[in-house]
Amino acid sequence: MKKCNLKINRTVNILLALFLTIPACQNKTYYHSYQSASTAGWHKNDTFVYTLSNAINPLNYDYEIGIRHKDTYKYRDLWLTINQDTLHLYLADSNGNWKGKGIGNTRQLTSSWKANNLSEDSITKFHITHIMKDSILPDILDIGLQIKEHP
Repeated sequence: MKKCNLKINRTVNILLALFLTIPACQNKTYYHSYQSASTAGWHKNDTFVYTLSNAINPLNYDYEIGIRHKDTYKYRDLWLTINQDTLHLYLADSNGNWKGKGIGNTRQLTSSWKANNLSEDSITKFHITHIMKDSILPDILDIGLQIKEHP
């Protein structure tokens, strides 16, 4: 009977240790913020500026861009500039099905971004603009930036 209890206790302790270490393996979020476009939409001359509290070496982090849009957005993609980088996001697949999740007519898509053109120079601000042919994108609601430390 005691051997059975020892095995159960050991198994419980191992499982507990595993569950407690799982969060330690995840990336630590350094920065996360969404900003809203105007009610008329995202104007080409509107720049979303994300200001960090401390300068970082951009090569030491992983990045995600979040897009919230209405399902009436007329394109399947979105072209952005982020500082010196250009990013091409597909919000819908080739059949027109939205990739983002959502309720009602709003979708949210999060996409990893490889900071290919950022140098090792310290950075405190990220500037995001759209470079689509239309001057106003009426169905883009919010743009988000998440920065995580490398694992």
